[in-house]
Amino acid sequence: MKWTNPGHEYDQAYQSIESKKAFYLFGAGDYGNQFIKILKDEIRVLGYIDNDEEKQGKDINGLPCLSLAEAMENINDHTGIIITMSQIARIEPITQLKKLGMHQDVDYYLIEEFLSVYYMYKYGKLYMSTISFLPSTTCNLNCRHCLNFNPFADHFYNRDWDELVRDIDLFFSWVDRIMLFHVSGGEPLLYKYTADVIEYLDRKYGGRIDTLRTVTNGTVIPTDEVLQKLARCKVEFTVDDYRDAVPKYRDNLDILTKKFDEYGIKYWVNKVGGWIDLAPERTDYSNLSTIQLIRHRDSCTQSWQELRDGKIYSCNYAAYAQVAGLSGEQDLEETFDLSHCKQASLDDKKKLVEFRLGYTSKGYTEFCKTCRGFKIDNNIDVEPAIQVERGKL
Repeated sequence: MKWTNPGHEYDQAYQSIESKKAFYLFGAGDYGNQFIKILKDEIRVLGYIDNDEEKQGKDINGLPCLSLAEAMENINDHTGIIITMSQIARIEPITQLKKLGMHQDVDYYLIEEFLSVYYMYKYGKLYMSTISFLPSTTCNLNCRHCLNFNPFADHFYNRDWDELVRDIDLFFSWVDRIMLFHVSGGEPLLYKYTADVIEYLDRKYGGRIDTLRTVTNGTVIPTDEVLQKLARCKVEFTVDDYRDAVPKYRDNLDILTKKFDEYGIKYWVNKVGGWIDLAPERTDYSNLSTIQLIRHRDSCTQSWQELRDGKIYSCNYAAYAQVAGLSGEQDLEETFDLSHCKQASLDDKKKLVEFRLGYTSKGYTEFCKTCRGFKIDNNIDVEPAIQVERGKL
């Protein structure tokens, strides 16, 4: 989105939020569970909406779970819907709501928008939904459709410890609280400082992080020293299950989860059904006009950003592409420089909220010219973790 009124882009959205007396949460999964813990004492939640028929009719976190049709019987001008789903999962619900004549920031709100706008306008606090922190791209796999774009890179990217600490401290000098701080990869269990990063985050900022999470591809078994360090932290792992794609590591996932159980480390196994292909080597939107590129970016549901080198990058996949050498240097309009002031003012924080929610001076990233995007017409359509020989892509 292109900035038109920096510092005031969400004035009307907050007025809309304030006009609502109650809300439904569309999505009874991970984000829905996190959201209710954060805001259960702040707003009145009537229940969950979910398209999963197995969840409908059940109580989740003490709230009824309904179909959209059932919920619509109770929805009026004073009832809002908050979409508590990830970027891919929310495509269908948004389509459903639009077909019913509903409008974003009037009738329904995205979870990251609601959290940040509500806390900024009501309390002057910067509550960020998520951030991606990428200390290293080192990985033992070479997946064809890797969203770090490792198959395109001629070397792995590894950051020094001092750089990591500097970025973390700078981030929390701006941000009062965050729902999900995600330490990404590469394969985090191969990076020598991953456990130290998690320990630092948990010890110094754990009280301001609702969920501290990292991910593993389920093929790497960490040392007992690393496991002991992780066990002392309030962290959870997403363990991706790629056993069908990389059968030579098939036994490692069970060994890893048994180790996690032994050390009391929280995890959940993600049986990955498919991936999205952003197709940077086959996509060319360079002939689009500026207005068309802005529309292309606006229609993308990608909602993650990366923290790196004292800046927040407006699209983490654009930032990953830059690290992999796919998109050249990113221009200043695509980043928010956290180091430009020693103490952020309320106006500065409002602008960061807007940037985090997709506003930039330009309205798109250079990578948009070679990226299909997370869009309705680019559904998950490729097998996960397909391996390619290094240097042969």
